[in-house]
Amino acid sequence: MSRLRGATVDFAESRPAQRTRAALFDAFVELVLERRYDRLKVGDIIARAGVGRSTFYEHYQGKDELLKEGLAGPFGVLADLVTERHDPARLRATVEHFWENRRIANVLFAGATRRLVTGALASLIEQRLAERAGDRPLAVPPVLLAAQLAGGQIALVSAWLAGQAPASAEVIAGALHASATAALVSLDGPQVRRQG
Repeated sequence: MSRLRGATVDFAESRPAQRTRAALFDAFVELVLERRYDRLKVGDIIARAGVGRSTFYEHYQGKDELLKEGLAGPFGVLADLVTERHDPARLRATVEHFWENRRIANVLFAGATRRLVTGALASLIEQRLAERAGDRPLAVPPVLLAAQLAGGQIALVSAWLAGQAPASAEVIAGALHASATAALVSLDGPQVRRQG
């Protein structure tokens, strides 16, 4: 388990493996705050974490996978907005977590990493939509609806964290929930004719 300013990443494996992954994650976060993501190399991460290259690759295929794993917890809460698992208290706590860690979030939600971050969230949302849909075809292909929701969620949180307008975490959580709910109306709408 790795803790960073209130964030917890739980690694379900042996203690040595947990410690290694936690060290890699902590080193990764420190480095993201020091330099641009596109200039960050695996060698930088392993040097900071004090592990070997082969050890890194036993756990991750690259820095993008490490980033996605680090975001899986809070992004899972955002993705749950399209399910019955949605928990308003967890959503508000996640939004507060973003605010408390806005220095990191502002780095990750902007520039070169924004597309990667949005894609990671869209992937989680698409998984939730697939679970929700079951055998019923959706009015909008899940990949498109997931892209819409992820892009909107990242845009809202990013603008708020950048200080474009003051709002409480509760207001942002409510806006995230309202926009997901509105987008889900398309699940039961008329079938959209597929192009192609």
